[in-house]
Formats: sequence, structure tokens, C-alpha cells
Amino acid sequence: MSTDKPDPVQSGKSAHAPILLSRAQMALAYVAASYGFGLSFMVAFLMPLRVHELGAPIEMIGLIVGAAAAVPALFAVPAGELSDRLGARTTYVISATISGLALLLAATTSSYWVLFAIQLVNGFARATAWLAVQAYLTSVGRPEDRAKIAGRMSFSTNAGIIAGPLIAGTASEVFGFQYAFIVVGILSLIYSLIGMRLPDVRVPRTTEKRDKSGGFGLALKLLRLKGIQVVMLLTFARLWSSTFWSAFYPLLLVAKNFTPTQAGAALSVYAVVSTVTTLWADWFSKRMGNAGASAFSLAVGALGVGLSPILLDYPLLFLPAIFLGFAQGLSLPLLVATVSEEAPPDQRGIAFGLRMSVNQAAGAVSPAIAGMIAASFGLGPSFFFIAVLTWVILLAGMWLYRVARRDPAKLTF
Repeated sequence: MSTDKPDPVQSGKSAHAPILLSRAQMALAYVAASYGFGLSFMVAFLMPLRVHELGAPIEMIGLIVGAAAAVPALFAVPAGELSDRLGARTTYVISATISGLALLLAATTSSYWVLFAIQLVNGFARATAWLAVQAYLTSVGRPEDRAKIAGRMSFSTNAGIIAGPLIAGTASEVFGFQYAFIVVGILSLIYSLIGMRLPDVRVPRTTEKRDKSGGFGLALKLLRLKGIQVVMLLTFARLWSSTFWSAFYPLLLVAKNFTPTQAGAALSVYAVVSTVTTLWADWFSKRMGNAGASAFSLAVGALGVGLSPILLDYPLLFLPAIFLGFAQGLSLPLLVATVSEEAPPDQRGIAFGLRMSVNQAAGAVSPAIAGMIAASFGLGPSFFFIAVLTWVILLAGMWLYRVARRDPAKLTF
């Protein structure tokens, strides 16, 4: 008779009865998911333009944009552990509230150093809310519906981007870049109220007691699970390119005498394409596999980044947005579904925290490095640099994937 304790990262399969919500509750949860990218892109649109308005040098703009990702990159795993302990709903409500208050504070300052501090707080709160809603939606429904739920979550998330940049662009023209933050802050508080309307979902414990490392010990063990290693590498490539592009492309367009509304329209085209593409994730997955389809789409997105400083005529300026939208829309549900399948149900918060750490690390590094390149060589070369590095990361990821497929003992693929 075996007396071994269960492996804390043994399986992503759930042994408990599925948690089923009503259609109305699921619809409300999908609306809550639109917070993730909608608010992120509003802030990503406004912050560099506001900091530029205050006279900050280009390298400082990159630093401030990257600051939103710096704290989540370090503390997303403990935030995921907190989500597992407190519950995803509670974590979402608290985080969206803090984010909203931070954005309201941003409208009161004329110091880009204060905006830097606000970016640290708001970036962590906003990222934690996005982590929590992912954990929430992947904890409900039947296991066989997980990919479908992830696809609908991605659809809602990308739909939030459609209106987001247009709202931010219009608000900046009506109220100015500074006071447009009031609009974004109020929207974040509205999302907090939406979260309060969701039922509190808790997943029963199925694994051993957590360690005392704030989730980092289990996160390291999760990296041994099937698919996690390659998913994390593809995740890094995804955010490496998209975070830079969403922040610097509006800046590039405005510098070329396009209006903020036109720059916001380019991001909205990105969102529309991304939203539609999520509906094709299952089709691509069946033909190319999750990893192959993700890598292919992200390679197309990197091409869009490289073409951005070249296609600066109307309407060609929307072509990079189409390429990036295809990449982001297709890769998100595939990567989210893979992570949720591999992690034990009661450790999905940690798993998504691990993924978010990789996300935020890429989001913090790429704008800061690109800002330094732009300061020395101009905006155009920074786009080329990000594109080339994205392709290198994708090639490394697919090489690792092929090695794992040939020899499962090296990785658990």
C-alpha cells in the first residue's frame, strides 16, 4: 500500500464535479474578462502620449511604459497564490478598484516621475485583475468545454480593445491627455462593480499543502509539466512584440502628424481583427497543433511590427494592425487553454501567475530596450529590432518543441 503524498503538480485533470454557471452568469463573467486588454490598451495608448506631452525624453517614455509590467513580472506568482487563497472573484474586485483609483490619481499630476510610480501600482493591480478573471473562467464549466470557454474569453477580451483605444483617443481630444485618465479610471471602477455581481467560485483542494515560498516553489515545479516550458517561451515572444507595438505605434503615428483619433483607430482595427481571429483558434489548432498555430501567428505579428515604420500612408498604416491582431487573437486562447489543462485546478492561479510573470517580464523589457534604441537611432530601427528578436525567440521555442516531441524524457511534451 502506497503512503506517498499526491504530487502537487501531478495533473491538470479535475476530480471534482464541474462548477456550472447560468448563461447570465457566464455572460457577466465574459464581460468582466474584457477588462484585461480593454483597460490595458487605454493606458498603453494614453501614458506615452501624456509623458511625451510633459517633455520626457524618449528613453524615459520607454521606462515608464515598461514600469507597468515590472512589478507584475516579479510578483505575479504570489498574486496567483493570493487568488487561489482568497478566490478569483475577490481578487478581481480588489485589483480593479485599486487600478481605478490609481488612474484617477494620474489625472491630478504633471510630473512624469509621479506617473512612473502610478504605473507601478496600476500595472500590478490591472495585471492581477486579469490573472484573476482567467483563473475564474478556467475554473467553471466542463473540462471538455475548456477550449471553448477560453476562446469566448479571448473574444470578449479582444472586444474590449475595440472600444478602448477609440474611447481613449476621443477622450484625449475632448479633455486632453491628462484628464482622459479620469474616463479610464471610472471605467475600471465600473468593472469592479461588475465583479461584485459574479458568484464566488472556489475550487476544492486536490493537492498537498502549499509551501511557504509564496507560490514560487510550486511555480518551479509547474515548469516540469507537459507544455509549460514551450508555452512560456511563446508567451514571452507574444508580449515582447505586442507591448512595444501598442505603446510606440501610436507615438510613431502622432509624430508623423496623424491625429490621436486616427492612432486610436489603428489600435481598434488591431482589436477587431484579434476578436474575429479568436473564433478560428480551434480550426488552426486541429491542423497545426496549439504550439505550431501559436508560433505561426506570432511570426506573422512580428512581420507587422517590422513593417510598421514603412507603411505610414493611409490606409496602409492599418496593415501592421491587421498582422498583430491576427497574431494576438489566435495565440491567446491556445496558450490559455494549454496552461489551464496542464495545471491542477486548485493551482491555476499560480500557473497563470507564472505565465503572467513571463508576460510582464517581456512587457517591461521590450519598451525599455526599444526606447534606448529609439533615442540613439530613431523610432524606425526600434521596430525592426523588436521584430527580429521576436522571430529568434519563436525559432528557439519551436526548436525546443521539436526536441520534446522527439524525446519526451527531455521535456514532458
